[in-house]
Amino acid sequence: MRAVVILFLFFIHTNTWAINATAKQKYHYQLLTDDYGILTENDLAKYAAGMKPMPYTDKSSTLNYWQCFPRDHISITLEDMGYSSENFGWKDTLADIKITAWIKPGVIQEYRMRAMQSASDYENSFRFWRKLMKNQKYVCLAGNIAIAANKIGEDGITREVHSWTFDKIKTKNGCDSYFDGQDC
Repeated sequence: MRAVVILFLFFIHTNTWAINATAKQKYHYQLLTDDYGILTENDLAKYAAGMKPMPYTDKSSTLNYWQCFPRDHISITLEDMGYSSENFGWKDTLADIKITAWIKPGVIQEYRMRAMQSASDYENSFRFWRKLMKNQKYVCLAGNIAIAANKIGEDGITREVHSWTFDKIKTKNGCDSYFDGQDC
């Protein structure tokens, strides 16, 4: 009897939270890659609510899309800009976070924050996001496309860079949003 209850709860859990074929068809524009069992139907529905869903294009858009990548293809960088602002009382330097996903040779998905913040604020986010990604096989990122362009790297190689405005990060360890207090 105990085994039946456990199987029943597992069946309810996986069907309630996983993205099934119906949800993928209903929200087929919001997910650009496989979700590897990380996202839920609610994750996709939030980006379709009140919006006319449209297919992804590499042109600037206000629509948010999810993409999931192998963890070993992602790097996250906290950059101290080296100068302060009166917004922080000149007590902390400004910083930015960049999340880069290498999806195939020569093609990069680059997620940047909406604005620079104090280094201490972004340091907290940086540490938490690293914790979310720790020991994970896949990481899902959400955001809206800003621009896609060819860029020449420091190594002189031209790459196709898709620049995104970051909104959320999600793994099987949890989720976080750029906006404090926003549901994941």
